[in-house]
Amino acid sequence: MPPRFDVVVLGGGTAGCVLAARLSEDRGRKVGLVEAGPEYGPYAQGRWPEDLLDARWLALESHCWETAREDRSQLRARVLGGCSAHNACVILPGTDEDYDEWGEGWDAAAMTPYLERAERAFGTRVLTWEELSPWHRAFAEAAGGAAIVHPVNARGTLRWSAAFAYLDQARGRENLTILADTVADRVLFEGDSAVGVATTHGPLSAQLVVLAAGAYGSPAILLRSGLSAGEGLVDHVGAGIGWEPTDRLREDVARFEAERPIFMAQVTVRGSDDSFIFPALEPGAEISGAAFAMKPRSRGSVRLTSRDPGAPLEIEHGFLSDHADLDAVVRALEDLRELVARDPIAGYVANEVRPGFDVDLEDYVRENARGFFHPVATCAIGRVVDREARVLGYENLYVADASIMPTIPRANTNLSTAAVAERVADLLRS
Repeated sequence: MPPRFDVVVLGGGTAGCVLAARLSEDRGRKVGLVEAGPEYGPYAQGRWPEDLLDARWLALESHCWETAREDRSQLRARVLGGCSAHNACVILPGTDEDYDEWGEGWDAAAMTPYLERAERAFGTRVLTWEELSPWHRAFAEAAGGAAIVHPVNARGTLRWSAAFAYLDQARGRENLTILADTVADRVLFEGDSAVGVATTHGPLSAQLVVLAAGAYGSPAILLRSGLSAGEGLVDHVGAGIGWEPTDRLREDVARFEAERPIFMAQVTVRGSDDSFIFPALEPGAEISGAAFAMKPRSRGSVRLTSRDPGAPLEIEHGFLSDHADLDAVVRALEDLRELVARDPIAGYVANEVRPGFDVDLEDYVRENARGFFHPVATCAIGRVVDREARVLGYENLYVADASIMPTIPRANTNLSTAAVAERVADLLRS
């Protein structure tokens, strides 16, 4: 007989950690959490790899799903905690207008309590002025009120992922089982009702199946199950600029680093036309900035290359397929250049090395556009799921991650993803 659960959650990223923790609060409900990658136990056991713990840098070189081609925009984590174990630890909500676009039950009034709940669960704190590197502090000063000093899910230099923030407190519950290194293949049905899931380690029986495998993984599971999903993919799109630092910046960074840790990402600047400017600092005072269109119009898709659950997906972002997005990114890069010309940033920049002023910005963006690792909308509310996150036409089958967002918020999406999962957990408990 296959293992039996009241609820099986497919995917142990941010959304899956939230769902497993919240749903297992009911000790009478047996919850299984299926994660394709490894899990290293509670943080206190000290078994987590250093790159997943170090909040100073993105952890994109390990624990990743295979991609269909060399495209960093497709990268997604394959480990408990998901992309919250990889990312820059930025905890930003979207605007009220972003959530109001999602409609009744998902508007700003409905989502705000869940956003706040997720902020508290992550132990969110705002970086202090003293923690900002000279490079990031210069952007904050030059941008004034347009600058956002990051709220973060970091404890010192420790990335406090959803695996720690949500699951560590739930691990001791006898009604919660974490099935790591287990790939969810497809949902099992009796008629139109989900009754379990096929995995690479055999079938699981469940009264309720909740997909939380993200904007790439959740539609893939539905597609392998014979359902329609995967259209409408959208991610923030942008491009970057690199500069040669002045000796003054090198000296200031060296003095700062002698006393405090250097973080790659600490400040975001709101640009014109719903754009974000994201300055970055790498070891050796390597400086760059990226500019992203935060309300892109272009859409893509997620499709299968094979019925094999281990096969790479065909992910087509469709970046810049709507010319308005090209215009938006070009304007955002122009905003970035204008900002860098201001003091005190100007004193830190010797010259632009990428792309350089002799390169046409439109051509540069066409050749170098990339995503922000914020994919959404492939199982959108109203298209794949109803307003209670139930898959249309089916019983006992839900999706509860970034894929159900019908439009993309003007912010990094980790907090919104956690809030979506918090809300669906409440719906399933009511």
